Amino acid sequence: MESRVIKNAPTTEKTWYEIWMPRLSIGVLVALTFWFGGQWVFTSISGFLLTLVMSFFVAFAMLPAVQYLTRRGWKRGAAAGTVMVAGAGIATVFVFAIGNVFIGQLSNLFEALPGIVTDVQIWIDRSFGVTLDLEELGIEVSDVAGYVAGIGSGLIGVVTGVTGSVLGIVFQALTVGLFVFYILADWPRLRATILRSLPKNQQEVTDTVITIVIDKVGGWVYSRAALAAVSAGFHFVAFLLIGLPYPFALALWVGVISQFIPTIGTYLAGVVPVFIALVSGDPLDALWVVIAITLYQQFENYLISPKITANTMDLHPAVAFGSAILGANLLGGLGALLALPVAAAATALAQLYGTHHELVESETFESPEQYEARMRQVDEEKTRKKHERYQRFGLKRDKSADQDGAA
Repeated sequence: MESRVIKNAPTTEKTWYEIWMPRLSIGVLVALTFWFGGQWVFTSISGFLLTLVMSFFVAFAMLPAVQYLTRRGWKRGAAAGTVMVAGAGIATVFVFAIGNVFIGQLSNLFEALPGIVTDVQIWIDRSFGVTLDLEELGIEVSDVAGYVAGIGSGLIGVVTGVTGSVLGIVFQALTVGLFVFYILADWPRLRATILRSLPKNQQEVTDTVITIVIDKVGGWVYSRAALAAVSAGFHFVAFLLIGLPYPFALALWVGVISQFIPTIGTYLAGVVPVFIALVSGDPLDALWVVIAITLYQQFENYLISPKITANTMDLHPAVAFGSAILGANLLGGLGALLALPVAAAATALAQLYGTHHELVESETFESPEQYEARMRQVDEEKTRKKHERYQRFGLKRDKSADQDGAA
């Protein structure tokens, strides 16, 4: 029996878009779900992640001191608690000292406000010939402070917001402190847990990375703390001689801010004592403050800082500046603070594990070694010429002395 082919019969074979469109749609939906779900999860836990990063940073900064105490027979928990209490004590002294300056200056401003209004009235009268009679305006000069104080009754919401922010900061500090204590007190076990989860060929690399990060973070914090102590001591004596109010608090402010805020810390630190010198009534004191800060900055840059940071922060100034800007863009002030030790650790790891090749000779540019050798020759030539001038001056002085004796 012959089979017949039925023309125009419906085919069961699907076209390409009928096959791939459902799969593509499902894939896009799954990708969008993971994307937006990941964003939601990251946004939800970003505060916790930031707290964790901050905790590890503080713990790595304190870990060398804890290790120092444990090697001398201290129990790890006691060493961690002692170091944390010392750090919290230093931070508390700094906060209370700066708070005392702020409250004192605000109180002085309110007390001097009637006199300031009177001075402004006299200046307007002398400069423009306009007599500003505050009594005709229904304002008594002695009541100006009262009017200003009355504004505070409408700032209850602001006070409530500030109180909430302070409580949030306290809770954040307690959370970080708890994490830091656990990291410091149980660091050997935590390190062993991290390394045991890796193959043996990766454990050595991971341990080296952890060691370098701890050394760089701790070295940066301790070098900055040493420079801050020297700076605070110098500026305390300078501000005391100038006669500034709150010399200890202002010196502490200059020392801490100038060292722990990258790049612009010196300028931020100098604004406060200059401003207080100006409002204290003598612009010459402000000039002396600027001179003192400038002189110390040069003294620190050329004599103190190279010796203290030589073994702790091998970081090019341009890299430090760029790292601080990048960290500030990512995490604000905290990012700028964390950027330098992170950049120093990354630089050290790149030097350790990076591939280095022999430098080719160039007719246009000299190598760093050639530049340093040429600079040494220039310095030696200057020293030789200076010595020859001293010798010629000494010979001339001896000849003139002999001539005077003969005469």
